[in-house]
Amino acid sequence: MPPTPALKETQLYLPLKVWLEAQGYLVRGEVGRCDLAAEKDGELIAVELKLHPSLALLAQAAERQEYADSVYIALPATSDRPRPPASRNLRLLLRRLGIGLVLVTFQKKKTRVEVLMHPGAGTAVPRRRSKKKAAILREIAGRDMDLTPGGLAGGKRKVSAYRQRAIRLASWLSVLGELSPARFRKLGAPEDAGVILSGNLYGWFERVSRGIYRLHPAGMDALNDVPELRSLYLEELKHPEE
Repeated sequence: MPPTPALKETQLYLPLKVWLEAQGYLVRGEVGRCDLAAEKDGELIAVELKLHPSLALLAQAAERQEYADSVYIALPATSDRPRPPASRNLRLLLRRLGIGLVLVTFQKKKTRVEVLMHPGAGTAVPRRRSKKKAAILREIAGRDMDLTPGGLAGGKRKVSAYRQRAIRLASWLSVLGELSPARFRKLGAPEDAGVILSGNLYGWFERVSRGIYRLHPAGMDALNDVPELRSLYLEELKHPEE
């Protein structure tokens, strides 16, 4: 019998995303420093995904408390290992810190999400950083698609809200040829279209003349990496904003 593939942190993300979305939350992966960030009616939940409990995990969760309304850590379980190691001591420490605990149990035919403990008041919960929370909420709302699973290994490219806005411009240029920022905005592009084009952070755009841009071959290559986003943005051209 072949060995069971090693579990990855990213495998915890989808079950949690589905579970939270069923409760009405908008969920995005790798927002700021959060593995998973979920928003509903202005409430921000942060979930840290790890395969094993550790001091580093607790430190990360404590840092998220500075801006999230509720913070959880999520750990995996299987039929033959239904609880994290030293579960009683772990819960005691989490209770003192005001951090919640979620278990994602991988069974043969289904995956189950179970909240073992919700965050409490704790004794060490820091004062909230409202500006940081607002930035996280803007990033969640600004992503048209969730293309970055939580728990992604360091160094992997994240499809941020800014990158998605740049992909929208690149997608439209791929079929319309040459456009100005003003024309982009008339088509419904974000207000910072001109900044994205002139800043050219990713090297996707070329300035043809003053205020006129076209797509660089590097931009076309980038679109091939995200066909689902390109399709979404090209569909928008069929129904441009008035």
